[in-house]
Amino acid sequence: MCLDPEDHMEWYERTKSLSTERLHNLDLYWRDNFENSVHQELHSMVQMILMERGEKTLEMKREEQIKGLNRSLRLSNPLGRFVSGINSVFTTRTMS
Repeated sequence: MCLDPEDHMEWYERTKSLSTERLHNLDLYWRDNFENSVHQELHSMVQMILMERGEKTLEMKREEQIKGLNRSLRLSNPLGRFVSGINSVFTTRTMS
C-alpha cells in the first residue's frame, strides 16, 4: 500500500510547509511509530525535506555518533594509542 501520486504531492507540499522544529519532531515520531509502507513513505518525505534544508536527520546523527564511537574504540587499544601519539608529534611539529 502506497500513496497515490496526487496524495503524495499533497502530503509533500503539506510537509514542506512545516517548520524545521516540527519536522524534527515528526522524524522522531515516525522513527518509532511507523506501521505500514505509507507511514514509511511519510517518514522518508520528512527526512528528505530536512536534508534539503541542510538539517541532519536522526539517522544521520546516529551514523555520526557510531563513527565517533568507532574512532574512540580504535584509539583505545595499544596500537591505536601508539599511532595517535605519533600523529600528535607530527601535528605539534607542523604547528610550531
